Amino acid sequence: MRRNLVFIFLLILLFSGVGAARTDSVMEKTLLPFSDELYLPLRPVTEFFGLPLHWNPIEQKAYIGNQGIEGELFAGTFYVSVVELAIAINGDLKWSAEKGGGFLHYKDRSIDLKLPRPPERENPPLVYLTFDDGPNEGTPFILDVLQAYNIKGTFFLIGENILTNPEIAKKIIQHGHQVGNHSFTHSLMPTLSPRAMRHELELTQKAFWVIMGVEPVLFRPPYGGWSPELRDIYHEMGLKLAWWTIDTKDFNKPGARVMVDQILREIEPGAVILFHCKLSTANALPAIINAIWEKGYDFGVLLEK
Repeated sequence: MRRNLVFIFLLILLFSGVGAARTDSVMEKTLLPFSDELYLPLRPVTEFFGLPLHWNPIEQKAYIGNQGIEGELFAGTFYVSVVELAIAINGDLKWSAEKGGGFLHYKDRSIDLKLPRPPERENPPLVYLTFDDGPNEGTPFILDVLQAYNIKGTFFLIGENILTNPEIAKKIIQHGHQVGNHSFTHSLMPTLSPRAMRHELELTQKAFWVIMGVEPVLFRPPYGGWSPELRDIYHEMGLKLAWWTIDTKDFNKPGARVMVDQILREIEPGAVILFHCKLSTANALPAIINAIWEKGYDFGVLLEK
């Protein structure tokens, strides 16, 4: 048994630079590419957990058993988000922002996860993270990443989705995030009659109040659709328009590196970054957060802007 553990440990060192094992069941890692601790080299991790792994060269995709998993190739090594990995292996992912890390647990083994922290600066310029179209199946994973980094964002929610996913909606408030109205059906508002536009906003406000116990003051129109008639309606309702300045186009799944490059090109003090509640966005967020920190910025919330 001990010989097998030593062999696994040597494989981990050889293929990934993962640090010394603290116990027989805990693997501790060193810093990985993208200046981030939430990406793991897939091969040594699957070996550590005793999981079958194969590579499909045609799809350029890794499989754990029959479960496909997306990631990033870096210097010949395939890295995956710890969020994506936890889903693929049905592992238990736990975070503690106070302790600066957490762990990924599978069966009787765990990997420690350490999180970088923003450098200490006096009055750094702020940028703002916003997430549209929730609550949905991607929202909890975004919440997990934000909780791990102790960052607050603003979620623009669709009324229908609040009613469909009430527990996820409540979790957004429980985590201390801001929320905003994103219409009831995600319709292109200028194509609707004034009465229908008002109905969209009022129904969503009611969904917020009944399910979440809050009444948002922010409104973001789906697709950025705007008209003078819409302006009159949200003004009468006491809502403030919340645009964005950087559109990551994350609905196209461009990948962490593409989004990081775009954000760093366009970032400036006060930038409002548009994301959507998608698993692929949750996977990319750690690299984005760290790149923004390294650029000298920190994160704020919109209503304090």
